[in-house]
Amino acid sequence: MDASLTSRLLTELLPPDLALSVRTHLLNPRAPFQIYKQAAAAQVQTWLASLAPVVRPLADKVLAVAVENQGVTGLVALLCVVTATVVVMNWIRRLVLWWTRLVVRVVFWSAAVVLLAWVWNRGVMESARDAAVLGGRVVGYLAVLRDFWWQEYERYEAREGRSSGHGARTGRGR
Repeated sequence: MDASLTSRLLTELLPPDLALSVRTHLLNPRAPFQIYKQAAAAQVQTWLASLAPVVRPLADKVLAVAVENQGVTGLVALLCVVTATVVVMNWIRRLVLWWTRLVVRVVFWSAAVVLLAWVWNRGVMESARDAAVLGGRVVGYLAVLRDFWWQEYERYEAREGRSSGHGARTGRGR
């Protein structure tokens, strides 16, 4: 990155005192950070240079074997792609499970807090009475729903019995 562009970005994105601190302690060529960074880069370059004579013949042999056995190379490449896909899909599955568990826990504890706040504000007896009324309405709704589904089931069974020609006479009806 160009020095003027870096300076401009620092002044636009950071507060003035922080931008000055970054310039002084991180970007200055005589800053300890820059000195250590250059020393680390030189050390890594030295290690790579000393490792190259050992790795280069091994890499040449592996590539020669890969060129000779292109069918096996394709199979190994396919196996690597499938393995990478499975690993990534497993990460995604775990991430989705984590977020789902988090949301379920948050919803559960939020509902518990809302219920406790409701009881706290209304009182225990009023809350119990309200819960009984609500429970009665839910049970009544479920009874109506059960009757509706039962009527539809019987109507379906009657229609199927007539259309197939077997009906209850053959013992097939319920």
